[in-house]
Amino acid sequence: MTPSFAFRQLAPGRRHSSLILSRRARRLTSLAILIGLGVLVLTADPFGAGQACSDATVGRCSFMSTTPKVGAEAIRIPGKPHVYARLATPLSFTDPAGAVWTAPRGTLTDGASIPPVFVPLIGEPRRAEFLSPAALHDAYCGAGNEDLPQFRTRSWEETHRMFFHGLLAAGVPPAKAKVMFAAVYLGGPRWDDPARSLDTVPDAVLRREMEACLRFIEEDRPSLAEIEAWMRRREPTLLSATSAP
Repeated sequence: MTPSFAFRQLAPGRRHSSLILSRRARRLTSLAILIGLGVLVLTADPFGAGQACSDATVGRCSFMSTTPKVGAEAIRIPGKPHVYARLATPLSFTDPAGAVWTAPRGTLTDGASIPPVFVPLIGEPRRAEFLSPAALHDAYCGAGNEDLPQFRTRSWEETHRMFFHGLLAAGVPPAKAKVMFAAVYLGGPRWDDPARSLDTVPDAVLRREMEACLRFIEEDRPSLAEIEAWMRRREPTLLSATSAP
């Protein structure tokens, strides 16, 4: 069993038994899966060397590493739903602005980077092609990596944008990359901007917002900047929510 295969077998998808999706949410679940998991087409070079990684084709970026591998050891972090593994090889990625992002050997990753609250809408994105961008994202803000020198050294917005560009460079279709970016933007950490933290927003409210964002992405086909602007305009309403409607 190779390390990469072992990683894919570490944690089968799980769904919280108490979560009951409405009929509309179930339709959106199917939509999200069709957008990405069901129609995913990989490029010949799945880690995207030289691929344009902006949905507006501005700038070029790439992974400057071989296909990443992870160790076979299954690592549990208290309070986290997925099983983690350690990178066995380092990663390096250049984003469209020319900034270099790195994940050293030993970085802990669960290979998902999708907040659990959105898994029922998006599915469990734990395929091999998500490993590079997810591991990089984890190096900068993921659980268990607090001692890494790069941990939270860049803003949460920069870090989540890097995740999006990394997905494109890894061969993930733009529609799926946008959905995954929106999930991380809404449900991921905002460590350097406490006034905009969504940690106190009820999960039901966040799921409703993600449903609206899925419709927006499907119907309007927005750019990355338009998705961010759309979500930022709606933040005051989210921040004022203290309970699910």
